[in-house]
Amino acid sequence: MFRRSIVGFFRQRNHSNTGADYTDVAETMSLILEKLSKSKSITKCKQIHAKLIVSHSTSKIHTTNTLLNFYSRCADLHHAHLVFDHAPQKNVVTWTSMISAYAHHGLSRTALRLFEEMLQAGEKPNQFTLSVVIRACTNLSFMELGLQVHGLIVHFGLERDEFAGSSLVDMYFKIGSSLHDACRVFNGLCRRDSVTWNVMISGFAQVGDSSKVLSLFSKMQLIDQLKPNDFTFTTLLKCCHCLRDVDQIHGLILKSGTELDVVVGSALVDVYGKCGSMQSGQKVLGAMTRKDSFVWSSIISGYARNGSGGEAIILFKDMCTEGLKPDQHALSSALKACVEIGDLKTGIQIHTQMIKNGYQRDCFVGSVLLILYTDFNHMDDAEKVFKRISDRDLVSWNSMMTGYAQMEEGSSLHCIKLYRELRQCTTFKPDEPTLIAILKSCRSKVDLGIGLQIHTEIVKLSRGYEISVVNAVINMYAKCGEVDNARRAFDTMVQRDEVSWSSIIGNYVQNGIDLEAIKLCKEMLSAGIYLSSFSIPSCLTACSGLAVIDMGKQFHSSAIKLGFDKDIYVQSSVVDMYAKCGNMEDSVRAFNEQKDVNVVSSNALLSGFAQHGKAWEAIETFNIMEKMGIIPNTITFLAVLSACSHVGLVEQSLFFFNLMQQKYGMEPESEHYSCLVDVFGRAGRLEEAYLTLQNKVCLSAWRTLLSACRIYGNLKIGEKSARRIMELEPNDHASYVLLSNLYSRAGRWEEALELRQKMAKAGVKKDPGNSWLVIRDQVHEFTVGDFSHPEIRKILGQLNSINQQIRTNELFCHS
Repeated sequence: MFRRSIVGFFRQRNHSNTGADYTDVAETMSLILEKLSKSKSITKCKQIHAKLIVSHSTSKIHTTNTLLNFYSRCADLHHAHLVFDHAPQKNVVTWTSMISAYAHHGLSRTALRLFEEMLQAGEKPNQFTLSVVIRACTNLSFMELGLQVHGLIVHFGLERDEFAGSSLVDMYFKIGSSLHDACRVFNGLCRRDSVTWNVMISGFAQVGDSSKVLSLFSKMQLIDQLKPNDFTFTTLLKCCHCLRDVDQIHGLILKSGTELDVVVGSALVDVYGKCGSMQSGQKVLGAMTRKDSFVWSSIISGYARNGSGGEAIILFKDMCTEGLKPDQHALSSALKACVEIGDLKTGIQIHTQMIKNGYQRDCFVGSVLLILYTDFNHMDDAEKVFKRISDRDLVSWNSMMTGYAQMEEGSSLHCIKLYRELRQCTTFKPDEPTLIAILKSCRSKVDLGIGLQIHTEIVKLSRGYEISVVNAVINMYAKCGEVDNARRAFDTMVQRDEVSWSSIIGNYVQNGIDLEAIKLCKEMLSAGIYLSSFSIPSCLTACSGLAVIDMGKQFHSSAIKLGFDKDIYVQSSVVDMYAKCGNMEDSVRAFNEQKDVNVVSSNALLSGFAQHGKAWEAIETFNIMEKMGIIPNTITFLAVLSACSHVGLVEQSLFFFNLMQQKYGMEPESEHYSCLVDVFGRAGRLEEAYLTLQNKVCLSAWRTLLSACRIYGNLKIGEKSARRIMELEPNDHASYVLLSNLYSRAGRWEEALELRQKMAKAGVKKDPGNSWLVIRDQVHEFTVGDFSHPEIRKILGQLNSINQQIRTNELFCHS
């Protein structure tokens, strides 16, 4: 219909116009086409192209070149190539226009092939053609071809041309890594415009030579009298390393009057955000008359990066209110803010915006969304997001694995399954975060098999000497109870950082090997590694286990000197250490010195009171906690129940046991039942204790009840308790020993002997007792039946001497 109307129009013109009119029409149409191509109005331009075809006015080179320029601007390379192929005449502008169109739209290889055709056709390239070809070589990193084109530039006498020269400077900076060649070309140019200077400034900015950048910036204005433009300022801002530098460049921008420009304004906002000056960034944003999605993304990212997630989310909403479509950078920054402040509700809303704007399959945004959902343990939603990402990178795989690693149950199985899928379905090689995520998922003996597989994989991948990976291996073995394997991994490390030492020390503390932990701490200090907020609590816990208060005081002093005394875990460890070493006065003093009392340090004080039988002090501390608004946890109730049970406060124990369930909705654990049974046992109320435990799988509580039955000689409940313990833990020596003693006390010697024989036959052994002494910061450990101490002969000789003195004194007293 459209074509018929155009043909009709020209037929009417044919009756009244001569051939000269066609020339006028062609010229007029070409002028209109040039004007419209700048606005990229493709519909109207195609209409004019149709009129030119009908009027047979496309044979002129100028018209062909204008059409090529128009289609290139509109990214319609198909029609551009059709125009090029059907052009009856081609000059250097025609060839350059087509080559430039391909290069501009990322088809650099096609541009180079067309340039080869141009040379074969005998058309001599000009400075613009060669400039475009050099840029294509740069984009493809074709340095050898670029050198050949440089030879052509010299051959055609264009080596001093500003257009070809600026492209050569750019090439030598980006793919030639030759500052000397870039400077030689630059210095040889007869005329240098702003583009050439900007290329030179940008090149030195890329290699991080700030002093050269500033020198060129000054010379640009002094030598060639050129004013800096948007590109110059944005390049200068990239070189800023501190807020002072940014402020100076900002001053220059204000003088030039380009601050309100969207490009420079966006760069300023971005750099202020990276320097942490969000107030300055906000002022620049407010002064800008036009704001694009990049500047909004920059300000949102800045607030999110600087710990102001709430502000970032408000700005994201303002951006959407102004009708701007958020891009992947704005979406990911807003989601990071949601992660930071724990705002799942807003995160879900942003997820909706992400789908609405077509980024549901975007890997960049999807990876951040995965972190949000996994942080809130919404694994089903995270899996859906992960499956929708079309082109997953290693970050998205790692984000999903890290999410699985945080799961309480089945984390290792999910992680290893995803890891195998990664190895089978992609060409990605696992990096540090991948391996660390799987190792973190191994948290018990059940997961040891998977942990061993990953450790083997690490050795195969030659990552065994990367500090962070080996640290994760040590932690994995520690959590799985493999102390020796953890130590072997530690000993193989070529380099060790503070985390390595803290991990291995914590490993020994977690597994109750406090003496070795103290020795390692001394080795760490000898190696020049300072104590940290991670290693100090472990060392203090080891001192608590060994009851070495002098050494504990030294660690407390170190914590104060190093500024870690305000750390929540260091504070609670100090309170706990003094309490376990028998010094409640210093424990209370350390607690009172805290500015911000919390549940962790309160629990440490409560446990101290419980250990020392100070039940009423523990109850008072619990009441103070509630008044301060500190919400107790299961450890809090365990401490206060233990305190009450130690002094036989039955009613108070029942009160806290019920309070735990009714007010705070906590389900009692085995240890809580043990405390309640213990207080019933001390009061002789064994029937109540037994009824409380019926149908409960609480091994420690049944042991407590059996012990109480031995004290009171209650054989009936004692037998039931012992049988229950043997069902739950057949290798538990305590049940055999206690029941045997109970039989002996009741005069049932044959049954007592039979039980002892059964214990020996089953291979159940009583754990040997041990003790230790601290002399001049050296801890000496002694275990029953162990004679490995280097000075055992002297010790035994001294013991014999003391024993003889005791006997002599006894004889003397009797006489």
